[in-house]
Parts: sequence; C-alpha cells; structure tokens
Amino acid sequence: MPGLGLRAFYDPGQRNWGTSVSEDLRTLSVLVQARALSRSSVLPGSGNAGDIYIVPEGTPANAGALALWDGESGSETWVLLTPQPGWQVWIADEARHVRFEGAAWVEVPRPGIVPIRTLTATAHTLEVIDTGCIIETTGSSAVTITIPPEASVPFENGGLINVTQVGAGIATIAAAAGVSLNGVTAGSVALDGQWSGVALVKRGADAWVIQGALAGAVA
Repeated sequence: MPGLGLRAFYDPGQRNWGTSVSEDLRTLSVLVQARALSRSSVLPGSGNAGDIYIVPEGTPANAGALALWDGESGSETWVLLTPQPGWQVWIADEARHVRFEGAAWVEVPRPGIVPIRTLTATAHTLEVIDTGCIIETTGSSAVTITIPPEASVPFENGGLINVTQVGAGIATIAAAAGVSLNGVTAGSVALDGQWSGVALVKRGADAWVIQGALAGAVA
C-alpha cells in the first residue's frame, strides 16, 4: 500500500499472514502520534514495554533508526525501523518535534522561534536544513558561505536563510557557478562588518535575492 508500505488485501484464509500483520501494526503503533523518549541518550541494553528511542547520531550502527522495545513476553528486544523522509516524531526529553530529512533528523521550527546555527569553519555550502535558520559566523578568520546550484541542493522556492556575522572574520556570501545572486553587482558580496546581517531568499531555480547590510555595491 502507498504511504507506509503496509500490506493488505490478503486472500480469505491465507496462511502465514500473522507475522506480516503484526509487523504492520507495530509500524502503525510507532508512527501514529509518534513520540520517542530521546534522540541523544545511548540506547540502553534493555527497555520497558513501549519504549521508543531514536538511535543517536554518531552511533556506529543504526544511527537515526527508530528503536522500539518489543516482542513476546520474556524475549523482548530492540526492534529497529528505518525512517523515511518526512516522518515526524515528538522527542520527550526535548519537548519538540523532529523530522527526518533523508540523511538526518532535524528540528521542526516552533512558531515564532528561529533556530540559530553556529558556523565556526571558514567555508560552508548551504544545505536544506539551513532553511528558516539564522547562521551565525563566529570566528576571527574570513568565512565564505556558498549558495549551491539547484542540481545539488533542491531548496524550496521562497526559502529564507539569514546570515549574521558575529565574529570579527568578514563573512562573504558567494553564488556557485550557474547561480544568480540578485541584489549585488557580482557573484559574491561581503557583509558590512561585525554584527551585520543579510537575508537570502530563493525565488526560483538557481535564482536568489540578497538583502541586508552589504559591504559591496548594490545593483
């Protein structure tokens, strides 16, 4: 079936259907109003009936999987479900929702709250998870933030990314080859200085608008 891929339409009296039905019901039980105890705690050796965790990032095996303590009485074990893009889970110890984006679980923005991502490296290529965030550059060295082409990172039209230069290192916004950065005369522009900021908005395929405190000449 579409969506979760549950199995259905068994023939009347069909044999060996019990295991598959139980697996499908388990999937429904985990994902309908999905909630997990934690996504940062190390998976314990054993759990309590109904415990659900997200295996933490960096775990050598099954990182990001949904782990459910389940099984016949006396033989319970951690049952792992591989997440699919778009799955959303409430994390109890953070009191917030996260959504699986295909490679990682990302925080679902709360209304009125803008996530802040701290950038300490001297180069960063924008990612889908940067959408809706404020990226703060904090170092003393110059840093370049690059807008990648549509073919490599398919941002949604209307996506907004803010960049603030918190550190002394000059932050420069650069457009990769084939990307138009509307609002400046060249393909890259530096911010005006420490504590200055800009907004980047995607308005079409490989077309972006930049507005804010710019050191470069405005088109």
